[in-house]
Amino acid sequence: MTTTPTTAPVASTSAVDTNLLRHEDKVFFKYVTINNAETMQRFGNDLRVMTAHAQRVMGIAQRIQAAITGSEKEALTRARDAELKDFNDKDALFEKVYGFKADHVTIRPHLIQNTSIRLLTPVNDEQIATLRKDPKFKESDIIARGNSKVLLLSVITGGEIPVLERNIQIVQAQQNAVIQLTAAEQSAKTEDEKKRVKEELAKVKQTLTTNAEHMGKTYGIVTNNLIVEVLEGVFWVAMSEEELKNYLQKRDQAKSGATVATTAPTPKVATAVAPGAAPKAAAAPAVSKDKKA
Repeated sequence: MTTTPTTAPVASTSAVDTNLLRHEDKVFFKYVTINNAETMQRFGNDLRVMTAHAQRVMGIAQRIQAAITGSEKEALTRARDAELKDFNDKDALFEKVYGFKADHVTIRPHLIQNTSIRLLTPVNDEQIATLRKDPKFKESDIIARGNSKVLLLSVITGGEIPVLERNIQIVQAQQNAVIQLTAAEQSAKTEDEKKRVKEELAKVKQTLTTNAEHMGKTYGIVTNNLIVEVLEGVFWVAMSEEELKNYLQKRDQAKSGATVATTAPTPKVATAVAPGAAPKAAAAPAVSKDKKA
C-alpha cells in the first residue's frame, strides 16, 4: 500500500506525537514497527489474507440478517460458524507470530507505511564483471538470490520514499507516452500530422532523458528492471474518537508529571521471522493494551 500520511500535532499539544498519524479524515495509531524485510513481506501477506477472511465472515453475517426462510438462515449460520472457527484458529497463529490478534485490526481502517526500502536490479556474471572495473564498485552490493544475483542500487528512507514513487510514476508515464506517440507517428495520415506528432515525441523524449538522468544520479537507477524491497515499515490502525480522547488524556497526564517526554513511548519493534517459520520461533513482542488504544 502506498500512502503519504504525515505525523502531525494532535489536539492539546503543539509537539508532534510520532505515535499518531493524520491520514485523510482519520487519526491512526502506530501499532507496530517491523524492521526486517522477510518479516515485512510475510506480515503484509498474512494481514491481507486475514482481512479478506474477516470480510468474508461479515459478509455471511449480513446475509443471515437478510435471510427470508429458516432453512436459509440455518445453512448460512453453519457456514458462518465454520468460517469463524477457521478465522479464530488462524488468528491464534497470527497472534503468536506478530504479538496481536488480527481480529483487533482487520475490521478497522489500517495501512502499512514503508519507512525504508532498497532498490535492486537483476545482474548476470557478464554485467558483474563490467561493474567490477569501476573503482567505486563494492562487492557487498552484489546480493545472491538462489541461483541468481541482484545489484543493490540504493536505499531510500522516510520522506524520500513518496518522492521516489512519484518520480517513478512520472518516468513510467513518459515512457508510455513515447510508445503511444511513436505509434501515432507511424500511423499519421498527413505530413502535417506526422510533423506535429514528431515534434511532441521529441519533447517527451528529451524530458524523459532528463528525468532518467536525475533518477540515475539521485537513486542509482540505471534500468527499468527494478525490484523494490521493503526493509522497514510501520503498521497504523485507525482510532475511534473515544479512543483518541482517552489516549490524549493519558498522554497529557503522563506529561504533566515529567520534564521531558514530548511523545508517547516508542513502539516495540517486531524481530525477524523467516517465512514459514513455526510460531514458537517468533520473538515479536505483544502490543500493550495502551498501544491498542
